[in-house]
Amino acid sequence: MTTTAIRVPYVVAYEVETVSLNLAVIHDVWALNGRRLSYADPAASDWVMGVLWARQKCDRRGKVNYKEMHTLRQRECMLHRLCQVCEGSAMDPGTGRLSWVFHEELPAASGRLSKPPTCLRCIPEARAACPHLQREAHVYTSPDYEPWGVKGIVFSASGRPTLQDVPLTDLHTLEFTLARALIVHVSNLLPERVP
Repeated sequence: MTTTAIRVPYVVAYEVETVSLNLAVIHDVWALNGRRLSYADPAASDWVMGVLWARQKCDRRGKVNYKEMHTLRQRECMLHRLCQVCEGSAMDPGTGRLSWVFHEELPAASGRLSKPPTCLRCIPEARAACPHLQREAHVYTSPDYEPWGVKGIVFSASGRPTLQDVPLTDLHTLEFTLARALIVHVSNLLPERVP
């Protein structure tokens, strides 16, 4: 009997990619209140879209952590409309639409997503690999999307850090957010036949 190895989706993190996050609050003349979250050893590449992003190595080897998306690869997929499985274009050249696969029906034709699209070629593979999608799969397409915000850990002086969805327009909160994923707003989602 021959078994076929299942490809690890491009967006999934590996355990060896985790790094310790040495965070600090620094003085910053450009911050709204003169202070912001930073790394103790900041680099200009730590901030994208005005937000501090979680650092991770980019090794893609060793033990896979299917419960975590790799921060940089997730953001790259979202910004460049790439498939979360194969890293190729998620745009269907025939229709000019992007596709997503979900394990349940969506309640509305528009909304916010932090899950990157999946190209039509990879949907069968995703269904075969994911137990949730094996039980139930729904495919939707949209013409495009716009960045809306980030899913991140928000630090405040008054309490413990909390995981929140923060809009890109909330500049005060973003200055104390460690971003883990880019969130986009998608409109005109249409249900499609599941390949």
